[in-house]
Amino acid sequence: MVRLLRAGFIAIDALIAAVRRWIFPPPPLQLRGKKLHDHETDPAVRLAIDAVEKVFLRDFKWAFRRLSSSDTGIDARAEILDDGRPTGRFLPLQIRSVSPTSRRHGDHTHRGEKKNLDYWTRHSLPVWVIIVDSESGLMLWQQVEERLCEVTDAEWSIVIPATNVLDASARLCFEETIATDPESLMRSAFALDHALMQEIRDQTTFFVWDEWGDTTAIFCNLRIYIGEGREEEPDVRIDYHLRAHSLHDVMTTLFPWATYSYAEPISEYSGEVAVHILEVELRPGAYAYLEAESFLEAGYPEDEEPSAPEPDGFITEEEEREFWQRRRRSRRPDNRTD
Repeated sequence: MVRLLRAGFIAIDALIAAVRRWIFPPPPLQLRGKKLHDHETDPAVRLAIDAVEKVFLRDFKWAFRRLSSSDTGIDARAEILDDGRPTGRFLPLQIRSVSPTSRRHGDHTHRGEKKNLDYWTRHSLPVWVIIVDSESGLMLWQQVEERLCEVTDAEWSIVIPATNVLDASARLCFEETIATDPESLMRSAFALDHALMQEIRDQTTFFVWDEWGDTTAIFCNLRIYIGEGREEEPDVRIDYHLRAHSLHDVMTTLFPWATYSYAEPISEYSGEVAVHILEVELRPGAYAYLEAESFLEAGYPEDEEPSAPEPDGFITEEEEREFWQRRRRSRRPDNRTD
């Protein structure tokens, strides 16, 4: 009953908000309870992310999804689209704002936390670093490769060449390096959505999509509500604008770790926008993934050593003492018989 009521409340709010959000899109929200890192509260960094987003949306015609604060060091992911349709291929991005004085001879040395590099390496994540000059607006990029990095105990560094300018001409460089095999794409999707999966785990969760268009469906304005109780604002908001034959194609491509069912009938508003309200759960494989991640991150187990079973005919110390005591008694003269 609680789930039905909450789905109904969300349906009413979604219908009212659909057109309003289309005209006045608010900024994305972070996952509940997640503390923002210093770079995420820095206005210069937020402006840098805004600038990078414009390039991917305007020049590349790709989708751009900002990620909630986490310990992975990934600020956003650019998602490759095929004529506006999701492909499941994406670029994890670490985005930073830099001052002009930090560059020498046009190149820039970027430094990051070693724990981030370790996470990317463990999960085979193909990460790109993008820096934005805070004065000129120049954007440079470099793919993080082990052979290009200098690593110490606390940090890692990489040189970003002045020739790697982030503009429309860089699209092919990115596209050619992204894997296309399903296994690699699935592994990357699970690794990047680890924080979202943890948040959804064992929680009542709704995904709300708006659908626009008559001939070709366009799915946009994803809102994610996590946990019980009515909330006016979603916990996560992603400003997608995706073409697809069906919403199912979008869900399985972008969220392969999730299963879903319809919580409410599809609602229409003014004959222009349809609202889809989905109840979402983690797949069994996603639960297993989170368990395996927790187990591996905890390090070697500290279980007590089990005792081996006693073999047949084994004599304990007490039984051995009793045996020799009986032997001594049997050798006493008064116990002998002639």
